[in-house]
Parts: sequence; C-alpha cells; structure tokens
Amino acid sequence: MKKIFYILLTLILVALFGACNPIENREDVGDLITSVDQVNATVTQVLYNGFKTNKVSVHCTSPVNCQWTDSVNTYCSTDTAVILLVKGTQTITLTALAADGTRFTKNFDVTVDSMRYPVPPQYGYFCGTGKKTWVWADTKCFGNGGDSDLGPAWWILNPSDITDQCSGKDLPADGIGASMNFVLKGKKMIKTSADGSSTTGKFSFDMTNIKKVGWSIGKLTFSNTNILCGYDFNATGYTAWSEYDIIYLDDNKMILGAQEHAPNTNYWYWVFKAQ
Repeated sequence: MKKIFYILLTLILVALFGACNPIENREDVGDLITSVDQVNATVTQVLYNGFKTNKVSVHCTSPVNCQWTDSVNTYCSTDTAVILLVKGTQTITLTALAADGTRFTKNFDVTVDSMRYPVPPQYGYFCGTGKKTWVWADTKCFGNGGDSDLGPAWWILNPSDITDQCSGKDLPADGIGASMNFVLKGKKMIKTSADGSSTTGKFSFDMTNIKKVGWSIGKLTFSNTNILCGYDFNATGYTAWSEYDIIYLDDNKMILGAQEHAPNTNYWYWVFKAQ
C-alpha cells in the first residue's frame, strides 16, 4: 500500500516537474532514494579526433525521475543526449525526483573543445558566445508601416528622434544610451534604460512560428521585460508587447515587428545593431 502511495505521488509530481524535451515517466519507482549519494548518474562527452565535442550523453540508473539542464535547455529523461551551445567549461545539472517527492541535485562540469554538432544559429545571433549587447541602429531605427514592410516605412525615426519619443509618458527612458543584453545562461534579457534603471526577464524564440512567408522568419517572446521602446503609442496606456515577429536577424542586425493593438492593424518596427 505504501509503494502504491509513492507511485501515485510521483506521477502527480512529475506532471508538475516542468516543461521538458521530451518527458519520460518512470512508472516503476522501485526502492526509495534517500540521499544524493544514492543517485547513480553519468555524463559522458562524445569525442571526435581526440577533442571533447558539444554532444554529451547523460544517463541515470537510479529509480528517480530525471531533469537535466545546461542552464539553457531542459530535458526530462533517464538517458538522452544534450547538445551544448558554446565552447568552454560549463555545468550540466541533474535534478532527481525521488518517489516521495524529495529532490536531489548533482552538478557535472564539462569542457567543450569542438563544436562538432550543429546548434541553432539564433543562439549565437542573440547572445554571441554568452552575452551580447544590442542598441538602436544608426538610421531608420523605429517607426511603423504596413504588414508587408520590412522595417519602418510610414513614420520613420532616426536616432536623433528616439530620445524624445522613447522617454517621458511615465515610460522607461529607452532612447539613445539604452541597451538590451541577451544572456545565454538562463536565456535572460536585461534591458537597461538611459537613466540606468534596468529590468531582467526571459526570452525565447521559435523559428517555426512564421506569420507570413517572405515577411517574418520566426517569433521572439519575452516575459517580465520587453524590447527598447516596445510600447504601442497609439494604444491607451501605451500597451507593451510580449511577442514580436522576427523580420531579420544576423550577427549584426535585428529587425522586429509587432501588429498594433486592436482595433488598428498597422505594424510597429524596431531596428537594432549589435554593439
């Protein structure tokens, strides 16, 4: 009866364990793990020509539910492969959920010498090798247009106009001197306004979420923060967006768009450069 209780409790906790890719439920929890020393897990790097690559095999044989993370992506499995996104020393963390709901944590340090296995290039575009700063573009950096434009087209602001527009109105001072720092670890975005105030939130991207082929290439989403001057100046209260269509993105340039809040249908556009 006690074992049945533990099994039911585990299934409930696994459902709340977090968003993972993919989720693996272990129905036979076996003996109860009571200490981190009882968690038998290994992390093994795949070698190529003697170099440690960015592909890592993680494996756990203990009767626990496993959540692995490299501080960027999370995987729920007892046996899977983790693709690391940058070179250098980094930590893979295992969170093991025992049958009674107790969590145990183990850290494994690995060093990547070779980026043998491909990673989505957008991580590098946004975050460089770990952290990257984005600021306003040199020209035509903000404005609005139609749903087929690839940047500001109707009302166009240059840097000399930005500070007057993107300050005051009880909004952050997001004009010249403000910046956005995209941080790979934890997928954080830190927005620093020209007055030195800052907000920290999370970002994510989905390059399969294309609103219109030939116009956008993906979707960029934020929580607890938003981009510089990411407010609808035609909406009551200057409503902020949390999702933006990615119009263009490479190592040096980023163009984002967002449809104006109802009932209007035109678009706002932002153009940034890497600092």
